[in-house]
Amino acid sequence: MCRVITAPMDVVLSSTEKPKPDILFISKDRLDIITENNIQGAPDLIVEILSPSTAIYDRTEKSRIYYKYGVKEYWIVDPYIKCVEIFVPGETNWNLYQAFNTLQKRI
Repeated sequence: MCRVITAPMDVVLSSTEKPKPDILFISKDRLDIITENNIQGAPDLIVEILSPSTAIYDRTEKSRIYYKYGVKEYWIVDPYIKCVEIFVPGETNWNLYQAFNTLQKRI
């Protein structure tokens, strides 16, 4: 069985980088990274829901951290423009895989 976990939950990627994603997913093969207090390592999927106070940080710094530590998929949900962007790792940064608006139409 896999696990979906919602905030607040620390994801310990290094001694200094411990982001708190809005939503994270861990596959059944990696459930051992879940501890009582935090997640020890990169989740398979991280979802960040943008707000005016976090949008820039989520799109830049958190995005960089997640890529650096091997998150396999990163979704950014923008409730203001009603869009979901799905990113997958590329050679040196995230690649936009798909984007959807609330009408479930691919952008």
